[in-house]
Order: sequence, then structure tokens, then C-alpha cells
Amino acid sequence: MQRSLRCLWALLVTLMALIPLPFARAEGAASESKTIVFVCRHGVVNSQMAAAYFNKVAKERGLPFTAVSRGIDTYRSIPVRIQDGLALDGLEPANAPGALTADEAGRASRVLAFDTIPAERKGDANVTYWSGIALGIDNYEAARDEIAWRVGELIPTLAKETAK
Repeated sequence: MQRSLRCLWALLVTLMALIPLPFARAEGAASESKTIVFVCRHGVVNSQMAAAYFNKVAKERGLPFTAVSRGIDTYRSIPVRIQDGLALDGLEPANAPGALTADEAGRASRVLAFDTIPAERKGDANVTYWSGIALGIDNYEAARDEIAWRVGELIPTLAKETAK
């Protein structure tokens, strides 16, 4: 039952993302883009999925945010399973794998992490942890559905902030 509700919620969030919200569009939004940093252990699975999905929804809603994926112990490439899953969802990876730095974390509007970030990597950033999500490489669909649900919860908060 809970899985069905999450799948339904993910579908609803996806459909809602297709409806542009005029109040979310800020004048000069493109020139005032703010960064959302998603972090996972290697920067190539859940954080890539979250950043790709977030960027699609933020663009459709006209929000001045761009998400990037970062890792703590980075890998050089995004696994084919993740690339294929994103492609089937009409998405592509947000960026090439890269390591999180304290400077980047400190400048970000939000830092959302799937794994614990060492103190020296997060600097003075406030980190929101998205724990309990399946690892996308093991269960892409379950991870995608949970990530979509959480992004769906985050978007209205960011839209309200930009409307102020």
C-alpha cells in the first residue's frame, strides 16, 4: 500500500511539474541562478538522479535554481544502469562526477545529502539528509520514486522563497 501511494505521489508530482506556475517566475531569474547541491558517496548514483530530476522540474516551473551532483569519494563515471534509467525517464545526468568542496557547499542555497558528509567537506553549510532511500544502482525505480517524492516536497518551498 505504501509503495502504491509513493508511486502515485511520484506520478502526481511529475504531472504537476508540467504545469507552469507564474508566481514562481522571478524577473531576471536566469541571471540569478542559485545552486542546489545533491551529495552521495560517489556522486554518480542517487545524487545524479536527484539533480537530474530537480533540474527538469525547476526548469519547467521557472525557478532560478540549478542542481549539481557531488560526491565524497568520487567515481570517474556514472554507471550505465543510472544513465539508462535517466534516459528512460527523459533525463540525462546533471554533470560529470565531481567532489564536494567546503567552499561550494558554503555557497549553495541548499545541500541535500544521501550519505554523511565529513565536516571538512561541508564547511559552514546546513545539510539536509535524505536518508532511507534505496541505492539507485540496486533498485532504480524505488530510488527514483522516493527521490521524485522528496523533490516534489522541496519545490514548493523554493517557489515560496523566490516569490518573496
